[in-house]
Parts: sequence; C-alpha cells; structure tokens
Amino acid sequence: MCPTRSFPDGSGGLRRRPLSLGASSCRHRLRRLGAAALAATVVIGTGAVASAAATPAARVAPRAAHGKSGGVASYALSIGEDFSWMFPIENTANYEDWNSNVEGGMWRPLYFAGNGSKTGIDDKLSLANPPVYSHNNTTVTVTMKKNYRWSDGTKVTSADVKFFFELLSAGKNKDGAYIPGEMPDDVTSVSYPTPYSFVMHLNHSYNPAWFTGNQLTWIYPLPAQAWDKTCATCKVTNAAATKSGASAVFNFLYKQSEDLRTYATNPLWKVVDGPWVIKSYDPTTFAASFSRNDRYSGPGKPRLSGYQIYSFASDTAELDALRSGTITFGFLPFSDVSQASYFTSHGFTVKPWQVFYNETIELGFTNKTYGPLVKQLYIRQALQHLVDEQLYLQRALHGYGLPDYGVAPDYPGSSFVSPQLRSDPYPYNPSAAAKLLKAHGWKSGPGGVDVCTKPGTKSDECGAGIKKGTPLSFSFMYSTGTPSFAAQVEAFQTVAKSVGIGVTLNGQTQNTMFSIGGVCPSSPPCNWGLLGYSSFMWDFGQYELLPVGGNQFGKGNFWAGGYNSAKAQALITAAHEKPGLNALYAVENYLSKDVASLWWPVSDYEIVVAKDSLGGWQHLNPYANYHPSTWYFKS
Repeated sequence: MCPTRSFPDGSGGLRRRPLSLGASSCRHRLRRLGAAALAATVVIGTGAVASAAATPAARVAPRAAHGKSGGVASYALSIGEDFSWMFPIENTANYEDWNSNVEGGMWRPLYFAGNGSKTGIDDKLSLANPPVYSHNNTTVTVTMKKNYRWSDGTKVTSADVKFFFELLSAGKNKDGAYIPGEMPDDVTSVSYPTPYSFVMHLNHSYNPAWFTGNQLTWIYPLPAQAWDKTCATCKVTNAAATKSGASAVFNFLYKQSEDLRTYATNPLWKVVDGPWVIKSYDPTTFAASFSRNDRYSGPGKPRLSGYQIYSFASDTAELDALRSGTITFGFLPFSDVSQASYFTSHGFTVKPWQVFYNETIELGFTNKTYGPLVKQLYIRQALQHLVDEQLYLQRALHGYGLPDYGVAPDYPGSSFVSPQLRSDPYPYNPSAAAKLLKAHGWKSGPGGVDVCTKPGTKSDECGAGIKKGTPLSFSFMYSTGTPSFAAQVEAFQTVAKSVGIGVTLNGQTQNTMFSIGGVCPSSPPCNWGLLGYSSFMWDFGQYELLPVGGNQFGKGNFWAGGYNSAKAQALITAAHEKPGLNALYAVENYLSKDVASLWWPVSDYEIVVAKDSLGGWQHLNPYANYHPSTWYFKS
C-alpha cells in the first residue's frame, strides 16, 4: 500500500491522496547512490557553477527501417513499485502513473496524455476528436471516433461514456484523482444526442485548454455491456442508471479490482478496447503479462505479441535481470552510472528519461516560530538565492535532471512552461542573499546566525511578527535514504551558514515524515521550517496536463506548508477560466517570483537501459508512461 497524506477537502473533512514523492514514495524512487559513489562523486562544494549542467552521454541505437512482428518484451518498474489495480477509477493507494499507464493500454482514455516525448494530448491515440466549446465555454461537445470496438465485438459509443459518468458520480469519494469542485462536480448535466457524441453542460465558463487537459483527460469509456452488474453471477442490466444502482455497480467493480488473485481469470478484465489484455498475474511478486488484443481497432496496433512487467525489491536484483536478459527495458540506478559503458558495450542503449514533474522544498508558513520568517518575501528570495541548481544537477545528479524554477520544470519544447520559467529569477548568489538580509535589519549574532535588530513592518525592517533578537534559523526536515538528495541539502546548509542563516538538518525516514510533515497545515501547524522529499514533489499526466498549481498552492493547499496568497488564488482561478495559455503563464510567473516554495532541480525519472534489439521506445513519454504498443524487435 502506498503512503498517503490527509488534507482539507474544503468541506470540513479530509480526503486522502497518495504522496507523489521521494526515495520510498509511491510514484517514484530516486535511485540511491552508494556510499562509495557518494564519497567519490556527490561531494558538493558551495561555489557557483557558471555553465549549465552537462547533458549525460547516451548512445541511442539507430532505428531500423523495418522490424519484425511478434516477440515478448518486458520492462522493470521502479524499485518497490508494482502494478496492483485494474479498475480505471483508481483508489487513493493506487492512484499512480504506472497503474494508469497499464490500465490505459487495456482501456483507452477519451484523451490520451503525451504525444511521443511532447507534453499535451495525442489526438491520434485519443478515442474522440478535439472537443468543441460553445455558449461562452459553458458547453462542451465531444464527437467520438467510430472505429473503436470492444474485444467482444461491441462498438465503443457514448453509452460507455455515460456509464463512466454514472460510476464516477457514485464513487467519486473513492477516486484517488477526485478533487472537490472539479470533475464531476463542475458538470451540471450530460446529454447524449447520438451514439457517438455527448454534450457536457458546465457550472460556469472554463478555459478550454484547462478543461480539456485537466478534466476531459479523466474520462475512460467503460464497457457497459459487460460491467453494468452488481455481482459476478448477476446478469448485465441497466443498474447504473439509478443512483443506488450505480453505487452498487461501482462497489462491485471496486471490490473486484481489490482481488489481485483473479486478475488473469476474471472475465471483466478481458473486455477491453485498448491494444492489450491481461494474460497472467502473480499476486505475490506482482509480475504481470499481457497479450496483444487482436481485435484492437484503433491506431498504433502493437507489433509485439505481448509484454511483461516485473517488480524488484532492490537495484541489484533489477540490474541482474537486465544482464541476464530477463527484462529488455530497464534502468540504471544513479548509484551505478559508471556501469553505463558496460551496458553500451554489451548490446544495450542508455538514455535518460526526462519528465514533466516539479520538485520543491515546502516552507512552514503555519509554524509559530518559522512562519513569521517565511512569510517575508525577501527572506524567501534570500533562501532561493542559496539554491545552486546547476551545481546540484552536475555533482549530485550527474546531469540526469532538469532545472526547476517554478510549478513547471524547464522541460524542452513544452508550451505549458512560461517563457519566464526558462531562466532562474533568483540565480545562485549568496552575496545577493546577504544584501537582502542586511537591508532589512539583520546582523550577525551568536554562533554567526543573524538576528533581527530592526523589528517592524517598514521596508527596511524585519517584518510583521518578528521580534527584536529573533534568530534567522530554520529546521530543515528531509527524507533520508537518498545520498544524492542529502548532498544537496547539506550543500544548502553550508552556504546558508555563510550568509548568517542557521539551518538545522532533521533527517527522517519517509514514513516518519508522513506522520510529522504529513499532518500539517491542518492540525497541528507545520512543525518545521523547511521540508523536502527526494526526487520530486508533483507529477503531471493523464489527469492533470496544465501545471496551474491549484492543487499544490491554491486555497487550503496541503502540499505547500500552508502557503496562502489571495493574488495566487485569483490567478489560479483565472487560469481555470480564461481561454488560452496566458493566464497559465501568469500564475506560473507569480508563484515563481513569489517563491511559494523553494524551487529545486528535478531528477530524471530514470536512466533507461534497453536492448539494442528493441526499437520504437526512444520517444520517452513526458509523464513517465511506458508505451509497449510502439515497441518492436528489429530482427
């Protein structure tokens, strides 16, 4: 089970969502650097690096003009991860990119996230044509493509979309992707004028770019002709047409998805419209195999006859599987980057997998001690001037990562990244940090830690809530177990000390952090000044393409230590409602300049190691989704 964090849902209760972070988190584990590698290559100095992080060397085998049909490929999930959920409406513990990726290969989403290595929607692989907005963007008309069929021969129609909405409305509180006020709450009604169209009526005007990318991507047409029943032996009826019936059907399917033992034999999971169907599953090891759906009627028909998924408990086990040929598509741990030459000389291609994720260090806005400090913009700016992203990328991550100056990283070619986020608004500059502090009345105190000498709220004073003699010091809680991240944290501590900021490191295991950092800001207030999880804080993908930042930094947020900005909320709302991308850029720019959290470099998802005989994988998905339907063996 994946750890979760609770946060206010805006209605007095708590909703739970899996934490998308860190070395032992659900979504992704940053590959650990061993002690020897740490000593040799991850010791970070405090000097600025003038040049950009070096791009890791990668040997990409030339794509064959022709490849054969057939064969079974296999891939390794990140350490500790497993495919363990079938139903395309995931529970909170399984709301993960690798689960939705496998599900999307069996049940195609209405709109498919990621076009090769580009961010956005792949119109070709989507089950519907681009939506049409009307009536001041309060009405959305969707026309579905007519060529899709279920594996039982039934046509995929708007009735299957209706079935999805019936289930989602009944079970939304169990849906890991659900956010109160958003899908399906923002849809007042849906009509189905033809078998291949439906019309959504919204509760007010929305930005078509946001609604398409962050709402319509939730929709999965589901096989009503096979699934609309309330028990395994019950006949298929129209039970989901009523509220109580929809609840019963949802609970039945949900329960079936919890039964891992029957994944390979349950007839429910054999009715698919995607290119793959489950063939075998081991509920103990989570190893799964999938066969080509020969009745798949959409584009991108797979050339492989099947593929397999393997889960591993350790980096060593995964590397052994690569060397032995058990897996054809795996990864090289960051701790073993020196082995890249071994694999490239033994018939493998090595390539970094960049992803559209972000990494932040949360600030304890609600803490009585640290809150008054981090609420001062100049202090946040000073702290950001101490984050040497290029150094961290070079020394700790060996170049396997992207700079991240806001809610969206500097992902190459993405239209979802504001032009301003392509450069650092607060570049590494300890002198600039020291100057900001001095200009607001901070002077060196005991132990070299600055203290406030000019309390007050004037432009040259310390700021509201900061008393005379208050030390400029912070407790920095961070997740242990990832030496590369620890090296970055320690480098930050060292340079902070050089400008008079005291940083006390408080390393904790990930699970301990969940219980301490994972209960604020609701109750009690955040018991830390800075908080960082290794690897990444937030990922985008099938359910959230536009990085508006509302879930991370909006009103009542749980992921930013209680950050509260009326200006940010207004910009977030505008990005949801005003057409185009300019409103998105405005909120990205504001959050970046306002230092809503400390921006930190985001590591690559993994360093891919694939057999040279495998083709069709080189355009790696920006949302960390595997695409075996494009893979083939060259000979």
